[in-house]
Amino acid sequence: MHCLISGGTGLIGRLFCQQWLARGDTLSVLSRRPDKVHKLCGEAARACRDLQEVEGQVDVVVNLAGEPITHRWTESRRTEMRNSRLQITDLLVRWSLSQAQRPRYFLSGSAVGYYGDRGGDLLRENSPPGGGFAAQLCRDWEAATLPLQQAGICVGTMRTAIVLSTRGGALAQMLPAFRLGVGGPMSSGEQWMSWIHEDDIVGLMLHAIDRHLCVPFNACAPEAVTNNSFARLLGKQLHRPALLRTPAWLLKLMFGDMAEELLLASQKMEPRTALDSGYTFQFPTLELALADLLHKNGHARKAQA
Repeated sequence: MHCLISGGTGLIGRLFCQQWLARGDTLSVLSRRPDKVHKLCGEAARACRDLQEVEGQVDVVVNLAGEPITHRWTESRRTEMRNSRLQITDLLVRWSLSQAQRPRYFLSGSAVGYYGDRGGDLLRENSPPGGGFAAQLCRDWEAATLPLQQAGICVGTMRTAIVLSTRGGALAQMLPAFRLGVGGPMSSGEQWMSWIHEDDIVGLMLHAIDRHLCVPFNACAPEAVTNNSFARLLGKQLHRPALLRTPAWLLKLMFGDMAEELLLASQKMEPRTALDSGYTFQFPTLELALADLLHKNGHARKAQA
């Protein structure tokens, strides 16, 4: 199969590209930096600066493009976050509909932020969206694929939880403090965190493509944890205390609304669609996920030194 991907040089995109090419499939990467594609995505990947450079019939489109959301949300940052997701999605949707042979499957990004701050509610795919900037952004991002669905193209929408990786993302940002023994919970620590191991996010993407999951699906591990539990288990893996609690007021002072909607929001997702469609998680528990990520990369051994 020939896959066209946007966001292929990002954390999730790089891992997906490697696995896609390892299956013997063909890959075109839409990127503003085509010079980096071969190094980050694989020598067999075709780099495209714009859609006019895509050659051959595309069977699958994977849409992961979007500016990072883990910065303070200034007005200009909010505009960048929206435009980078909605504009590229609209571009890919219109391109897909214009093809003589349209893609058979379109996998588009969304995020846990769709649900907003929901306390201890169990969030399945049929749960209603929440409120706030992140929730509205996710709703608009998902709605941008409606023309494809109306045209009969199979669309899967991936509501991604926190992706655990030592290569980037939230865990990589936490590790320096936790290695020094000055990590710990955020605020009360009672907020629920939904997460997924980097290998499982790619595994689930491939599963969705192969099974043609034409619905929104929660991309998270079966076991959500509280922030208190996350800090405790991370400290345990690193053989360090994890008792230094960061107060909510300090997080809000540092990060503004981003702290309220991402760091302190409580979201207890369940991957009901993934489980019902037969996906088997390689890392269903946080303890297994952290042990794999930290020990295989030497982080835990480094912390013990």
